[in-house]
Amino acid sequence: MVQKLTIKQIADMVGVSVAAVSYALNGKKGISDETRERILDVVNNTNYTPNVNSRRLILQRSFNILLVIDSEDSPFNNFFYVEVINSIVEHCTAAGYNTVLVKLTDDFDSSILKNTLLQHNADGIIFLCDISDELRGNISKLGAPFVVVDSQRKEPPYPSVYADYSKASYCAVKYLIESGHKNVAMLDSGDVPEYFMCTLEGYKQALSESGIAFNSDWVKSGISAETDMQIFMEKITGKSDAPTAIFCSSDFVAINVMNYLQRRGYVLPDDFSVCSIDDIVLARYHFPALTTVKIDKVSMGKLAVEMLDKIINEEETKTSIAMPSCELIVRDSVKKIELQ
Repeated sequence: MVQKLTIKQIADMVGVSVAAVSYALNGKKGISDETRERILDVVNNTNYTPNVNSRRLILQRSFNILLVIDSEDSPFNNFFYVEVINSIVEHCTAAGYNTVLVKLTDDFDSSILKNTLLQHNADGIIFLCDISDELRGNISKLGAPFVVVDSQRKEPPYPSVYADYSKASYCAVKYLIESGHKNVAMLDSGDVPEYFMCTLEGYKQALSESGIAFNSDWVKSGISAETDMQIFMEKITGKSDAPTAIFCSSDFVAINVMNYLQRRGYVLPDDFSVCSIDDIVLARYHFPALTTVKIDKVSMGKLAVEMLDKIINEEETKTSIAMPSCELIVRDSVKKIELQ
């Protein structure tokens, strides 16, 4: 039976540093192919199995990544973020990290987040929400690498992976217009003001380029409550010049709108066309299946993990990555009408 070795013992056997062994084991750059081959030969010949506690002590790493979510919202009730989180956990595991879920609170000084960082029990942080300048300063003082996923800011001032929601809404509304709809309403949940401003910008741009006047009466933000949506829909659908299409800032809003219209006896998309942003799983299973602009949530999580891993290991990386934001998934919720 071969005695179990430590990383340090392997380093001594090969005549390299502990860091070099770590690079070889984790498939990272920083050593020559020859050195990597020598290290892996020793590893294979000794049936070496990494001991997590040894690695933590020798490399002074915890191999934990904190996944921080807003305390006022549960992303597990949000189909968009569920897909992002699944991707983050999967790719953290593949990179050798544990994922630890932490809720963000207003009082940073007494938070679990601060205590965890002070105890050096995390190598980095992935925020599933934008962070304030104050929190950013507190995190920087503790020297903790971090990445923000799905930032709602136009140009995020910190490492981030984000989608251009202005462009996404532009693509969605442009498609509705090209399908013959000149009267297009817009609905937004109102949960994130920055997000609404981005999508409103794209909505206006698509209208302007097509020579269609902006009608503020057909735009509604803050419909997180079911009654708010119903009141607005009754208002715009009850007029003789009612819009023929409705752009929703998210699939979840769009599905609620379609359900409401169908309960009222409307036939979709004959009476109203609906288009949105996200491409969550439910979009393809609703009837009619929802036409939407896809945001690649799996890639978003993967890129965030890769970026953070490079920052942790002091490797060169982009400070921000904008996701492709104009991939239209055409399904059955939009009717093409003849242009007049």
